[in-house]
Amino acid sequence: MATLLFDDGREATAAEIEAIARAHRIVVEHRPVPAALAETLARPLLDDTSAATVLDALPPRPEFPSRDLIVLHPDRPDNEQLATKFENWHRHAGDEIRHILDGAGIFGVIVDGQRADLHVGPGDFIVVPAGLEHNFRLTAARRIKAVRYLSDAEGWSAEFTGRAA
Repeated sequence: MATLLFDDGREATAAEIEAIARAHRIVVEHRPVPAALAETLARPLLDDTSAATVLDALPPRPEFPSRDLIVLHPDRPDNEQLATKFENWHRHAGDEIRHILDGAGIFGVIVDGQRADLHVGPGDFIVVPAGLEHNFRLTAARRIKAVRYLSDAEGWSAEFTGRAA
């Protein structure tokens, strides 16, 4: 289950996470990863066929007609380049929706003027609403597999804000 840590080191309670998420229109849910995907998701990298198998095992979301699977792993040659790009603070014209299937990451958000880190792992489903400034960082393991749901390709383009990482 997702946890929320503030810059001062304090961890938010479940009730605080729910209240903060509601106030900022962030969706944080837990949707278990199908057990049938365990063997496929255990692989460091996935080819197109394996990625399609993963996507086919998850129910489509009609409100988000486009989806893909992002796989970041130390064995991926451009892993650090991609990870660094996501670390820059940005916002999107559309919602950013992620279902974490394997690995872990950290969504940084600004909550009431204070930076907070939402730590996500397998089964966490998060929606960062359009216009909310955020970033994404990998944990020390440097790996994650997540479904990205998109309402349209244009809404996905990042507008970088210039806030220091």
